[in-house]
Amino acid sequence: MKSRTADYSPWVPLQYPVFRMLWFATLVSNIGTFMNDVGAAWLMTSLSSDPFIVALVQVTTASSLFLLALPAGALADIVDRRRYLLVLQTIMMCIAGVLTFVTYFDLVTPQILLLLTFCLGATAALSAPSWQATIPELVPAKALMGAISLNSVSSGVSRSVGPAIAGVIIIYAGSAAVFAINTLSFLGIIISLLLWHRQREESTLPAERFASAVSTGIRYVYASPVLHNVLIRVAAFMFFASVIWALLPLVARVTLERSAAGYGSLFTLFGVGAVVGTVFSQRINAKFSSDQLIQIGFIIFAIGTLILSLTKDYYIACFAMILTGFSWMIVSSILITAAQQAIPSWIRGRALSIYLMVQYGSMAVGSMVWGLFATHFSISWALFIASIGLIVSTFATQIYSLEKIKNIDHTPSPSDLHAPISLEELDNEQGPIMVSVEYRISLDELPAFIKVMRKMRRIRLREGAFFWKLFKDAEIPGRYIEYFMSESWVEHLRLNEHVSVSDVKVQERAALFHLGKKPPRVTYFAACDVSKKRPSRWTF
Repeated sequence: MKSRTADYSPWVPLQYPVFRMLWFATLVSNIGTFMNDVGAAWLMTSLSSDPFIVALVQVTTASSLFLLALPAGALADIVDRRRYLLVLQTIMMCIAGVLTFVTYFDLVTPQILLLLTFCLGATAALSAPSWQATIPELVPAKALMGAISLNSVSSGVSRSVGPAIAGVIIIYAGSAAVFAINTLSFLGIIISLLLWHRQREESTLPAERFASAVSTGIRYVYASPVLHNVLIRVAAFMFFASVIWALLPLVARVTLERSAAGYGSLFTLFGVGAVVGTVFSQRINAKFSSDQLIQIGFIIFAIGTLILSLTKDYYIACFAMILTGFSWMIVSSILITAAQQAIPSWIRGRALSIYLMVQYGSMAVGSMVWGLFATHFSISWALFIASIGLIVSTFATQIYSLEKIKNIDHTPSPSDLHAPISLEELDNEQGPIMVSVEYRISLDELPAFIKVMRKMRRIRLREGAFFWKLFKDAEIPGRYIEYFMSESWVEHLRLNEHVSVSDVKVQERAALFHLGKKPPRVTYFAACDVSKKRPSRWTF
């Protein structure tokens, strides 16, 4: 199956000024970030030769992203993303400055390095969902795949240029100089954010509260099977692929007996492979389906990892790094695009934060596992086992298809559950709110009706309900009542706003089972203290 964007150039998004400005600023910042990663990893090899301790550099970065991604996603959906990112980028620049200071004055220890690495990772975790959720704001829907591909280009170029520069600078000026350059690299992105005049989506409803936003995000992902398919494949790939990030410093220093420049060049060739993959991504997407590309990416990465485990030759290792970079770009870009397509705009930050939690949680656990494995056995054995795991997971996860995601229409289309005309004013926070929808159906159509109602359950939970049940009348055959509950009146109103075109189609299918000329009967109940007054009730 051909990709719907296969004929769309990945360079078109650069025609949009705000995207172009932020893209170039992010490119510079990413170069500084990858320079910092190389500097920190290489500095740790000089402070400790224990593979587990060296792997902890990757573990701290990934674990911070895992721990903070979900609250970061909630913040991305309820605060102004531009101001939020501006504050976080400023904090990251300050942390990078502290790392420069302690390294220059020879005050750094393994513990301090891990702490500051964690802090940088934490602020990156807090900003990551906002960056991902911002992309659809900067370009039209038809250019989304191109924008994501360009971000992959930025990442690939950064991986190519940053490590190469860092390796040379470390030899002649030390890691402190690398950290200083990373500190300055934040200036461009801070200036770009100051120049961006973001147009916020207006809503007549009050802003969501933090705790409610987090719980809504979790419920949405829980009730979204198509997103589950993406998350399962992300977890499988990142767990085994993390062996490269965890052990590459020791592969360069111990197995290949190379200097910091040699380590940087391996990172550079990984980036070259990623850029090559991005350049050819449109042609590849036109020939293969998303599921096929994921399988190809898994296998190529496994081959590269296997070669790295078996060789002590530097040039063969370079070839292996190109393969892993190429496949990393293929897999990661397909997965993040699928995630973006599976998520509507109102929940994008929170849902993407869970995507990042799974991604970096898998990387953190994987890095720890491969570091311990290399400590007790060897670096080569850790790489070998990880490559076998990638091959096995390629076939084990093929049942989790990504193709259905392309058919989802997230265009807002509020349902027919309109707010009733109340005889009394309801406070926004009054609740919980219970809604019942009564169906009269033919018993011959019961199996088909139940099948559609399973989909209705997922829709209600995704859009914000915390409870859903379907009841049948014990006395009247064919009478079924759907009940679902929202935390408050304002949350029910949000639920109605969140319904999409695809969701409405399912609702219409459910209504077709109802017998009679009138539509299914909808009734609202608002909870209240029975010691004060009777609960409000409306029917129409």
